[in-house]
Amino acid sequence: MTEPEGSRRVRALEYSAVTLLPALLTLGRFANGLVFDDVFVIVRGAFIHDPANIPRAFTRHAMVASSLDAAVGQPALDTYRPVPLLSFFWDAWLSGREPWAYHLTNMALHVSVCAALLALLRRVFPRLPSVTRVGLACAFGLSPWLSEAHVWINGRSDPLMTLFVLLALHAALRSPTPRSRALVGGACLLALLSKEVAVLALPFIVLAPWWIRREDGQGFAAGPLRARQFAGAVAAPALALGVYLGLRATALRGLKTHDDGTQLLAALRNLPLLELDGLYRALLPSAYGLRSMRDDYALATPLVVAAACLGCVALALVAFALRRAAPTVGFGLAWFGLTIAPACLISTVLWPGFGRYLYLPSVGLVLALGGGLETLAHARPRLRRAALGLPVVLALLSGPLLVFATALFHDEVRLYGDALERVPQQAWAHGFLGLHLRREGDCDGAIPLLGAAANLDPSDARYLTHLGHCMVETRRREAALAVALEGERRFAGTRQEAAFLLIHASSLPADRFDDIEPLLRRCLELFPGRPDCAQALAQVAQVRAAQP
Repeated sequence: MTEPEGSRRVRALEYSAVTLLPALLTLGRFANGLVFDDVFVIVRGAFIHDPANIPRAFTRHAMVASSLDAAVGQPALDTYRPVPLLSFFWDAWLSGREPWAYHLTNMALHVSVCAALLALLRRVFPRLPSVTRVGLACAFGLSPWLSEAHVWINGRSDPLMTLFVLLALHAALRSPTPRSRALVGGACLLALLSKEVAVLALPFIVLAPWWIRREDGQGFAAGPLRARQFAGAVAAPALALGVYLGLRATALRGLKTHDDGTQLLAALRNLPLLELDGLYRALLPSAYGLRSMRDDYALATPLVVAAACLGCVALALVAFALRRAAPTVGFGLAWFGLTIAPACLISTVLWPGFGRYLYLPSVGLVLALGGGLETLAHARPRLRRAALGLPVVLALLSGPLLVFATALFHDEVRLYGDALERVPQQAWAHGFLGLHLRREGDCDGAIPLLGAAANLDPSDARYLTHLGHCMVETRRREAALAVALEGERRFAGTRQEAAFLLIHASSLPADRFDDIEPLLRRCLELFPGRPDCAQALAQVAQVRAAQP
């Protein structure tokens, strides 16, 4: 059947709106430089600039692309994301170490996700007015907090994963055929190879044909859920999961999910806070700012945590109560709650970022909002206009905030400087700006920031370490010695002490071999094979041998 010309025009306008608006409002990205890991992957790293490394993207952890790989080693909480790494090879071929191709790819990924989300909304909510569907998709596409996933270059794991999850969901809602099952399996595998969180989206891909209702009240699947149909729906995602887990376990020498039970308990304590915090940021437009969940949630009292638990229970009860009248609300809220949950592990460590963890969960929130507004408009005709216009209002409020968020990623001075203005009491805001200035050779600017960070967070060795190195580099030997002695006291007997022993040795006059040599030997005892200590010790031996 030929689609009426009017319908084609409406569809074209809808897709134009949800793709052009996010693209136009984030054009400022092309004036942005490189921030966070971008510097270590694109500029200082060599991995993505050599196509011969492409096979290694499937056999190593994601940090292999970073110049920090040797320093970081093999952390317990690891990542295996070959698909984003492959996309970086493409960008590197186009623009080398210039950022424009990387920004262009991120923009293309984000608008593709917006288009795929609109296609899903058109399929699931055909009775919603066109402007409401566009508003829902634009509320997602223009969200300032989601900018962290698509304006920041290294955030692209989330748009890639979400795009493939949506493609799998589209295929799952079609009539089951060998071709549609193959599409589901292939898209699921690519989503998993983009980011591990896709594991938690697989149940929704399987259950969507029965859980999501069409306008006639029936599921997309033919008939009720039966064992044979369920087995057919599970087969492709299960096969994709098996392949992914095999590749991941081989590359990481294990599944690598968390450090220990202590970290897991801390993560569970933060989970209800994360759920409600994420719901608020994803749903209501607000100004973006780089955050450390660890530092933010550490301030929560037991009473606040208990209140957050009750809030989560209340949302679950609402979804259960609407299971028949608005099943998509429950589907969307469950999607949001489950796919954001892994970020609670990140909330236990210093890992600045928040918005990118909302990217995939926000798809579920859009579905829940669409289902709720459709039900409300039908049940309360007097509220119909307000309900169906709400997504448009959210999108309009988000647009200017997205422009501001995009500009924040211009450089690290602007990004960390904004964080420092918002949370001057948190050490990382001082420390990360100080670390950036030190990398840029501005030790005079870095020293007060690193000193403040070291005082605010005495447990983090990196601030005091870089402070000591800055003192050495600016020839402030007495200050460097004081930093070294303080570091040796704070971190006695740990690998972190090794760095301060090196600073101690560097702060002494070069001819005091009898004092310098024991410090360097102790450094290598605490941190066997540490290159800088080994090199310094070799230089001492060489100078001694050259003396008469």
